[in-house]
Amino acid sequence: MRHFRPGVVDRTAVPLHIRRFSPVAALHTLEEVNLQELWDDGKRLILLDVDNTLLPWRTEEIPKVTFDWIEAAKEIGFELCILSNTRNPERLTRLSEKLGIPFIRDKFKPHPRMYELALEKFKIEPDDAVMIGDQLLTDIWGANRAGIDAIWVKPIGKREFVGTRYLSRNVERVIGRMLYRYFQADGADAVDKPGFFSHNIIRQFIKFGLVGGVATVVDWGLHYMLMFKIQAGSQSLRDVVGEWTIRTFNLGWPLDAEHLQDAAYAPLKIGPVLIAIFVSYYLNRLYTFRTTHEKITVKQVAQFYTVALIGMVISVSVGAVGQRLADASPMMKWAAASVLGMVTAFFWNFAGQRLWTFKKK
Repeated sequence: MRHFRPGVVDRTAVPLHIRRFSPVAALHTLEEVNLQELWDDGKRLILLDVDNTLLPWRTEEIPKVTFDWIEAAKEIGFELCILSNTRNPERLTRLSEKLGIPFIRDKFKPHPRMYELALEKFKIEPDDAVMIGDQLLTDIWGANRAGIDAIWVKPIGKREFVGTRYLSRNVERVIGRMLYRYFQADGADAVDKPGFFSHNIIRQFIKFGLVGGVATVVDWGLHYMLMFKIQAGSQSLRDVVGEWTIRTFNLGWPLDAEHLQDAAYAPLKIGPVLIAIFVSYYLNRLYTFRTTHEKITVKQVAQFYTVALIGMVISVSVGAVGQRLADASPMMKWAAASVLGMVTAFFWNFAGQRLWTFKKK
């Protein structure tokens, strides 16, 4: 996490729209958490994330510094409890036994349910508890929703779940940039920070969004024409493709207007997306990442299309499911499915193109 910055935060100064994600402090490591200071502030319960907070992701090798820190917390008198979103309860049980700390699993963070259960279990008020974790979008946000102070620590390792690495961390990086303006390093007076839009990643993110808007107009415009305007003989192209899809893949759906549209959505989406990807490549190379000084290479084009095609699969899959589940008029179903698919794929595309295709050498 190259952009992590330590400091303490006056949450009352943070704007409401990002305050929900704001910790009371950010620290490089767990052992930097001042236990005696927490105790003196009235904290009695420490809630802990597991992966990349106490130990590296998906391992069971607990660092000695983690053991030492936990023992120090117990000696002072703290109650400790693990809150984890892990889908491997057997591993969590083994870690809990090794550390001598109970755990709670319930609705995934940032839902406040796990935090509330911990407060009930230890008969502690929210003001007397603190959460320590490495993710703003789960650990910190969830704690704030439960009225609990939270400390944000830098992840122990680089390995983590792919959704966390390529989606959550990029959103977190943008939020972090906004929060850093309110950090006070070592508790000193806040120093002047560069403006929000002066950060290169923010400018690229905005430009990528603008290019995405142009590509979306191309994509949606072509898809709209194929779905609602183009005829194939006496039938609409949508009905012809929908009937072919239902019969070819033995979907067993009735051949009414609603199901024909549902079945035609994905096949008729592929062509517009491929054209939009080409437009997106040219504009991102020229405008977002400014790599026109480099020659266009087969490798770069292949990398761009690889990322974009995976994004297309994500967009089309999510959109098709949304089209199927939405309960609205045909036009509203199409629009809602298109928006849902686009938003889901956006963060994947930005991360992939920035960190791989157009990565600075």
